[in-house]
Amino acid sequence: MKKRIQRIYVAGPLSPQGINDFDLAIDYLTNVRNMIRIGINVLLAGFTPFIPALDIIMLLSLRENEKISESMIRQYSLNWLAVCDAVLLIPGWRYSIGTEKEMEYAKHLNIPIFESLEDIIETQKEEK
Repeated sequence: MKKRIQRIYVAGPLSPQGINDFDLAIDYLTNVRNMIRIGINVLLAGFTPFIPALDIIMLLSLRENEKISESMIRQYSLNWLAVCDAVLLIPGWRYSIGTEKEMEYAKHLNIPIFESLEDIIETQKEEK
């Protein structure tokens, strides 16, 4: 019997790479918006998403002498990935080196990886 999926790690591009035909700052913000939007869809479908793009809130909330490094953010995300039941890849994930590493880690932990929310929903119907 497969484990019921509840917590879903939303994975995809965040770092700007010019894939959206904007400057890098706009590219990053577009990636954040896209990931959050998909995370909202996951929540509205009845699941509990972990949305790595929301780390922007932590970065915007730092005090003058505080610093969060990229390695801290990566470890923070991987720690959440480890307790998730599934990974949902969002469009454009192939452009993300970080997502490739997250997929490797998920495979190591035997966490299923999906390319659409519909596939997750269908898998859950089959489990009932």
